[in-house]
Amino acid sequence: MSAKYYKFRQEELPVVGNFLLNRFKRDRVQFEDFSPEYNDDYEANWLSQIQKVEQLNLASHLTADLKQITDEMYHLMSDIVDKLDFTSAYAQRANKSLTIKFSDFGIKEAKKELRKKNVEGYLLRIKLVQQNVINNLEALKVKGYKEEIGSEIVSMTLKVKELNEQQDEKMSERKQLVASNNGEFDKLWAILSDVSRTGKLLMKKDKLKAEEYMFSHILKRVRKSVPVEKKIEKEVASPTNIEQQPEVVEA
Repeated sequence: MSAKYYKFRQEELPVVGNFLLNRFKRDRVQFEDFSPEYNDDYEANWLSQIQKVEQLNLASHLTADLKQITDEMYHLMSDIVDKLDFTSAYAQRANKSLTIKFSDFGIKEAKKELRKKNVEGYLLRIKLVQQNVINNLEALKVKGYKEEIGSEIVSMTLKVKELNEQQDEKMSERKQLVASNNGEFDKLWAILSDVSRTGKLLMKKDKLKAEEYMFSHILKRVRKSVPVEKKIEKEVASPTNIEQQPEVVEA
């Protein structure tokens, strides 16, 4: 059964942990007076758990690799658009000599998928363009088209396909890393829930301090100080962004 972290995302838990830990240190006398369980060992275990989750959460080498792969792939896709622009210009000039209408050549559709960063869609569309280039090669060459343009598009497309597969692998690795260590996130959340609950009780007569132990208040602080990245985000289809956990009503 998956853990429920109020409205927080998994990647935000270390930030929440550090925020609450600072308040706990400030108010530790009250906590220890309430229960001897809130001792040095408790604090040390808490800090250790934050550090564990930070390491898991970052998955730094996977995130860095994924960003590099994605940047390279998107750069290539932009370059392919330029190559297709030239192909389109030659096809327009040869329109009357083509075996099909220029509007059916498929270039517009292929470019649209590239701009949407939809690799699968592009790989499907470019097949039609490449076939139409082959079928109309002589008519295009009369207008100045050079076969090197087509060869470059082919090699660049193969590279995009390769990078897309690498991207999928890295996203899968990152997701698996987090999924296989959900227990560590749960341990940290258990500590945070305990301190939040006790802190609200102990600071009941001090509204400002009590708020600092409320997750609704902490959520606003976290979102202001650490804006969550978009999917390498939305375009990459979700890697560096862990799914938000189901909402739990705060007591």
